Amino acid sequence: MELVLIRQVVVGEATIGTLQVDGKFQCHTLEDLERAEKIAGSTAIPPGSYRMTIEESPRLSARYERAGRSRKIPRLHDVKGFTGILIHIGNKPEDTDGCILVGSWKPSQGAFIANSGRAYDALHAKLSDAASLRITVRNEMAPPPAKLRQPSWMLMDSFITTIGPV
Repeated sequence: MELVLIRQVVVGEATIGTLQVDGKFQCHTLEDLERAEKIAGSTAIPPGSYRMTIEESPRLSARYERAGRSRKIPRLHDVKGFTGILIHIGNKPEDTDGCILVGSWKPSQGAFIANSGRAYDALHAKLSDAASLRITVRNEMAPPPAKLRQPSWMLMDSFITTIGPV
């Protein structure tokens, strides 16, 4: 299964993008900013293609299990200079620690994504049975003023179609 994360907009201390699974829009993403010099827990991973697995996280698995979710969480591997990069639930840059958060975004929300738990559950359902997983991260930043290439209502319609009403 192939995932593609396309980073598109910088909003404050966050990078907003879209995540595709096998060529179809899945959800929005929120990450830290890319930085010339890495700041631990506050820097997005470099663009590239990475192997992924679904495995337990020492930090998040127990919390997810208590919430009725699987203990196994998507993890990226072979990211030069980074370890423990996960795709997980969260809403704002302070929730990332360099990881990729999933949810739904509207420009009026600024550096915040909503419906993260719902987006994560829909993504996890697709990924959990995959024989192999790979994610490609690309920068396709929109020039200021920051706007996604597709109107946010169109992305929200895709999101609602993918996971149901919000």
